[in-house]
Amino acid sequence: MKATFLLWLFLLTMPLSAQSQAALNVLQAEAEEALVTGRPAETARIASQMLVQVPDSFIALYLLALALADLGELQKAADTGVRAYNAAPDEASRFEASRFIAGTRFRAGQFTRSEIWLRRAANHAQSDTDLRSIAEAYAATVAANPLSIRFVASVAPSDNVNNGSEEGELRLEGIGLTFVLPEDRRALSGIAFSATTELEYRVSQSPRQSTYLIGSLSGQTYILSQEAKDLLESSPSPIVRSVEGSDFAAVTAAVGVKRLQNNISPLGPVEFALNFGTYWEGGEKLLNFHDLSVAQIIPLDQRNALRLTAFRRIQDTKTPALVDATTTDLILTYDRALANRDLLQLSMTGRRKDAGFENSFDEYQVGVGYAVAQPIYGVQLTTSLQIGYRTFEEFATTLDGRDDWFVSASATGTLRDVSYFGFSPSVSLTASRTESTAEENTSSALQLLFGIESNF
Repeated sequence: MKATFLLWLFLLTMPLSAQSQAALNVLQAEAEEALVTGRPAETARIASQMLVQVPDSFIALYLLALALADLGELQKAADTGVRAYNAAPDEASRFEASRFIAGTRFRAGQFTRSEIWLRRAANHAQSDTDLRSIAEAYAATVAANPLSIRFVASVAPSDNVNNGSEEGELRLEGIGLTFVLPEDRRALSGIAFSATTELEYRVSQSPRQSTYLIGSLSGQTYILSQEAKDLLESSPSPIVRSVEGSDFAAVTAAVGVKRLQNNISPLGPVEFALNFGTYWEGGEKLLNFHDLSVAQIIPLDQRNALRLTAFRRIQDTKTPALVDATTTDLILTYDRALANRDLLQLSMTGRRKDAGFENSFDEYQVGVGYAVAQPIYGVQLTTSLQIGYRTFEEFATTLDGRDDWFVSASATGTLRDVSYFGFSPSVSLTASRTESTAEENTSSALQLLFGIESNF
C-alpha cells in the first residue's frame, strides 16, 4: 500500500514539474518579446515573476538587468548584472554578463569600474573575435576615462644589483698605486624586486588642449645572493659586513602637471610637463628634484612621426655626500609603423650634467627598438639596443678626465596565450656593459626579469 502511494505521488509531481518549466519558457518568450518591442517595464515585470519561482535563474536575472538598463536605472541594472554573472551556468554566459556590466558602468560614467569588468570579460572570451571586441571597448573606455592608472611589477635575478665595479680595484693613473675597493662597491649578485605606479587625471579637454595632473611612485629593493653575502662578510670593515640588500633599495615619488597644446605650432602638438619629486635610497632622503620638459610632436603621415624633446632637471641634495646638479637632455625619436604592423623606433639623445668635480659629464646615445606585432608561437617579441659614450672633463683617478663606452640590449617575450584579467606574463633578458678609462667604473650586468604586460 505504501509503495503504491509513493508511486502515485511521483507520477503526480512529474507533470507539475514539466508544467512549471513550460510556464517559465512561456514567460521567458514573453519577456524577450517585450524587450525587443521596446517595452522594458513589461520585461522587468515578467522577469521578476520568473525570479519568484527560480531566484537564481540566470536568464531571468539577465533579462531583468537588460530591462532596467533600458529604463535608465543603471545602478540597479549593474547590480542585477552582477547577480546574473554569479548565476551564469557557463563561460559564454559569464562573458555576456560581464560585458553587459562593463557597458552599464560606462553609461553611468563609472569608467574605471567598466575597465575592471572588461578585463573580467576577457577571462571568459570564447574566440579571437570576443577578445578584439573587448580590446576595442577597453580603448574607448580608456579614452573616455579622465583617470588613467598604470602599474608595472617585476622580479629580476641579476649578477650586479648595485652596479658595482667588475675589477674591484681603484688605480691612480700616473702614480702607479692600486687600491682594492670595499666589498660593497664590487658587483653583488641577487634578486631585484620593483614596482611602479603612474596616475594621470584629465582636468580639462577641448579641441585645442588637454591638461592632466600626474603622479608616480616607484620602488626597488633587493635580496643578496649567498655569494654576495659571503663577499661582504669577508670585509674587515664592520660597516661593510652589515650591508644588506635593502641598503640599496630606492624609492622615487613625483607629482606634476602635463598639458598638450594643439594650436601653437604648425608642425603639430606641443607637450609641456612640470614635475616635482623626491628620491630616497637605503631609507634616507637624498634629494629633491623638479623637471621641466617641452616636446614637439611632428606627425609625418599615418605611419611615421617625429618627437623632439627638451628636458631639464634641477636636483637639490639633502646629504653632504652628494652635490646639487643640473641635467639637460635633448632627445629625438622617430616612430614608424611598418606595413606588417611591426613597430620601429630610432632615437638619439644628448645629455649635459653639471654636478661639480668628478660628476659633470657630456653623454651621447643612440638607440633602436623593434616590436613584432604578430606573436610567434604565442610569444610577442620586443627588442631594444642602446649604445652610448660619456666623457668627464675631470676625474680624480685619471690624468685627463674619464671616458665611458656603454651598451645595453634587451629582449622581451610576452606569453599572449596565457592571460588573466587581460594581463599576460612576460620574460625579459637584459645585458649591459660599461668600459671606462677609470677602470674601477668598468662594469657589466646580466638580468632576467619576470613581469606582467597588459593585452589592451
